[in-house]
Amino acid sequence: MPPALLRVHRTFAAEARSVVEARRFAREQLEQWGATDVLDSVSLVVSELVTNAVVHTGTPARVALQLQGSDLRVEVEDHHPGRAVPLVPERPVDRAEHGRGLLITASLSSAWGVEYSPTTKRVWATCPLPGGDRSLPHPAAAKPAGTARVGVVETAPDGRVTHWNEDACAMSGWLSSDVTGRPAADLLDPEPGQGLPADLADPTFAARWQGTCQLTCRDGSTVDVYATSVRRTAGGQVVLFVPSGQREVVAPPVGATARPAAPPSPVLPGLRPEALVRLGSQELLALAVEHVRDPVQADATWLLLVHEVDDDMEVAAVSGLPEAVLGTRLAPGSPGAPSAQSPERPVVFTDTADHPVSLLAGTDLRSLVVVPLLVEGRVVGALGAASARVDGFTDDQAVLLQRFADSIAVAADRARLQASERARREWLTFIADAGDLLAASLDHDMTMAITGQIVVPRIAPWCAIHLLDQRGVPVLQQVWHQDETRVDALREELAQPPPAAATTDGGDEGALWPQVQGQPVTTIPLVARRRRIGYLTLGRPPEELRRTEFYLVAESIARRAALAIDNARAHGNLQAVGRALQESLLPPSTPSPPGLDVGVVYEAAGEDTLAGGDFYDLFPAGNGRWCFVVGDVCGTGAEAAAVTGLARHTVQALVRAGFPLPATLERLNTAILEEGERSRFLTLVCGTLHVEGGRMRLTLVNAGHPPVFLVGPEGQVREVGNPQPLLGVVEAVAYTAEEHVLQRDDLLVALTDGVTERRDGDVMLGAEGVARELASTSGMPAQAVAEQVRRLAVDYSAAPQRDDMAILAIRVQVGPVVAQGPA
Repeated sequence: MPPALLRVHRTFAAEARSVVEARRFAREQLEQWGATDVLDSVSLVVSELVTNAVVHTGTPARVALQLQGSDLRVEVEDHHPGRAVPLVPERPVDRAEHGRGLLITASLSSAWGVEYSPTTKRVWATCPLPGGDRSLPHPAAAKPAGTARVGVVETAPDGRVTHWNEDACAMSGWLSSDVTGRPAADLLDPEPGQGLPADLADPTFAARWQGTCQLTCRDGSTVDVYATSVRRTAGGQVVLFVPSGQREVVAPPVGATARPAAPPSPVLPGLRPEALVRLGSQELLALAVEHVRDPVQADATWLLLVHEVDDDMEVAAVSGLPEAVLGTRLAPGSPGAPSAQSPERPVVFTDTADHPVSLLAGTDLRSLVVVPLLVEGRVVGALGAASARVDGFTDDQAVLLQRFADSIAVAADRARLQASERARREWLTFIADAGDLLAASLDHDMTMAITGQIVVPRIAPWCAIHLLDQRGVPVLQQVWHQDETRVDALREELAQPPPAAATTDGGDEGALWPQVQGQPVTTIPLVARRRRIGYLTLGRPPEELRRTEFYLVAESIARRAALAIDNARAHGNLQAVGRALQESLLPPSTPSPPGLDVGVVYEAAGEDTLAGGDFYDLFPAGNGRWCFVVGDVCGTGAEAAAVTGLARHTVQALVRAGFPLPATLERLNTAILEEGERSRFLTLVCGTLHVEGGRMRLTLVNAGHPPVFLVGPEGQVREVGNPQPLLGVVEAVAYTAEEHVLQRDDLLVALTDGVTERRDGDVMLGAEGVARELASTSGMPAQAVAEQVRRLAVDYSAAPQRDDMAILAIRVQVGPVVAQGPA
């Protein structure tokens, strides 16, 4: 014959209080069935599933318990089938404040699943009873001799019956449906002199009472019973009654002192060994605070863990409190935390109206008890419990809470150390990434902008940077705020001169402004190379920042930011000096000589270089003459630029003084050699253009430079200027000049080997490639020709430009046009 099927159910409203009531309903029903082996597991499963149904669906939840043999099934049904439940619960991130309900359910049950209908969703879980297949007697059946029936009556705040268990039915003959809604005082009538009120709904009724009553049966008879109230629930009562001769079942013998039983196993009773492996420390702590509520008859419990950086305690797990309190920091000695003077002793608040507790703000909780978590004599945390009743905890319950705290202390300390190590790794990664970002920039403004992005909002909601000017006065540079609409007002206030006392160099503790926008702020000096360069102001109070790890991180970021800002500022200054010197090596502008159209392109190798080893010049030489120079110093960079300046200014000074071109270059050769080790050889082509007899005459000297291209009006290209010895190589050198007569529309193109030696792999562009390109430039303006040659060199290879490049194009616009004969 199959074992009897036992099934009960109850519907709970969509409110937070329903979680407590559903858990109590499950515990009481399992106690009646004798299934105490799974009492804790089922209670936690019911709590998690009802929480999901009530909180996430906002609909009433129907809880059903079904027992047949050793198979116990829990079902929680809601009216929101559209919100699907994941069949494989994912482990939440370590800092998540929720999301562990299904993981806990899977860990505590042998199987679970979800059933959907058009209007409902039912989540079920099975929790087999240990000991194999067995059959439990139906509560209404006759009980063995020596076994007492315990009637359980639950009343609403108005004293009407809301629950009437099977034993109460058997003892009175009343069915649950007969008495539900009736006043409990009609069924349980206290005897005179027992001190029990006639109306169980009397608000003056004690929270705990016991005495003899008469139970009115359905047939009109009465039975003497011994009744006791075990707990007030939302203003109602839970009353237990037994035959008067078996009062010891619900009341301790006279003179005996009832002691609470210690938790039967460490950490979490009823949790299977495989669940301990599957759950992490955070899940275990969440289960622990949930599990302790019923044994100590608390309406809310919470767990605090000590921070490694300071003595503050942080809320790590809660039950019965809003999840928003997770992460709340409590200073030592504050209400809700252990005493600062004696942290190893329990703390009891009988009425929070006399001692407000910020942790319980907004709740109806009136009393609390907090016990420490001790590991090797050191306080690592605390376990707190709160009740809606004034003076809601007995000494026995406080002792039980301490015993439970002792059983979870090691697990809590492990979770604390894991969280500290995880936070430390996160901060180290954050600091390392911040250092990389700051080191990657050499732009002054960009470096400060990166600093603001690092600090806001991770460390503070806003920050500002002041740098000291030459007088040592802080000058506001930049401001950042997580709310962009508040930046302007903040900048306006911070731009004002700080108090005189704040600008003194009296240490690192003082802030530039004690308050900004009415709120205290923290100022951290920016120190680079043992020199203060400014201040980093954070929009967080000093006392709040200093007792957390944020201050250590903020100091580390400030040190890195100060060095990066100082480096960027020094780099900017050097770049400005170098730019000014480099610009002096080139003509300030391209002149426009009469009768000539001039085009120039200059590109120095390197992103931050304006001038290098290649150079050009075009200047008036007197008597209507114009002198042009294109040269190439060996190498690139600052050393080559130094010789460039020497060559350009020497040629210009000597030519303007009337020296012929050969004599000019001979003296330049001597000046270069006199530089000694700093000297570098260079190639150079130098020529003068002047109109004589209606014709444009060209005088040209080539000192080892690529020849000048002469392009005729019809596109014919030839090279002029025979190469002669390089400059700066030998002491005794003599140069000779070439004379050429140019026609109208003739084009001269002088360039450096940065163009002709441009390579694509092993193939060089060469003079032939440039000549082919110039053959198509007939009639083009000189600047367009220079740009076309530059594009030819750039497009010839995908490799970056590694050599300086100078291109000077001059088109003749005076003189006769010579008719061209047939080809």
